Amino acid sequence: MKTALIAVALILTLATLPVNAVIVKVEDISSYEMVVNADSGHVRCTITLRNLVNNPIVPGIGELRLQKQEPQKVAFIPLPNTRVVKAVNVTNVKAYSGKTKIPVKVFYRNNYTVIQYEIWRPIEPKGTYTFTLEFYAEDLIDKGILFKSVTIPVGADVDIEELKLKAVSNWHLTYTEPNTNGNCWIAKIPADHIAFFTAEFSLLPLPKLPVRGYVAFWGALIVLIVAVTIALKRQKNVPK
Repeated sequence: MKTALIAVALILTLATLPVNAVIVKVEDISSYEMVVNADSGHVRCTITLRNLVNNPIVPGIGELRLQKQEPQKVAFIPLPNTRVVKAVNVTNVKAYSGKTKIPVKVFYRNNYTVIQYEIWRPIEPKGTYTFTLEFYAEDLIDKGILFKSVTIPVGADVDIEELKLKAVSNWHLTYTEPNTNGNCWIAKIPADHIAFFTAEFSLLPLPKLPVRGYVAFWGALIVLIVAVTIALKRQKNVPK
């Protein structure tokens, strides 16, 4: 978040600080709630900016960066421990705070997507400003025959004090990374870092597993096929 300080006194104070002085943080994201629909690709972010200083600030231009990470595939089967990264195609992007529309732009870089928004409303000392960002990003969903997963990147250039990220679907939740008690991940992310949350869902009524469901399912199926094949060969070799 590029922050413009509108208090002349604070600007002069910062200008007179010695070179080795510690720069005080002027803002953070006190609350970041993100809901991703793994069926439609709809993403809804509710973000609360917090002014940490005793002077008004104008947030200015902020960015949300998206990147798709998925395993390489052979036919339709994903390969474990492989990764491909690329930009995410987003549509129907909008941002607002109450009835106030917030200008947004989308930029596609080499292997990531930038959603840029502009907030020129001053935030009072120690105050907050909450806005909502919505868009569709079907690229975040990795769809298979019996399983589908969504991997969501979250990060900012200011501290995120409390992140609540939830992935929802009409299918059954089978796996999350990091591991969670349900489908909601709560975390704290420092500035200039990015974190990824993955949720996997299955059409099959499977419980939540410690490993990816598609790995467990296809692995068990392969073992079963091999076991049946060996049993049939042994049966044929039995003398009559």
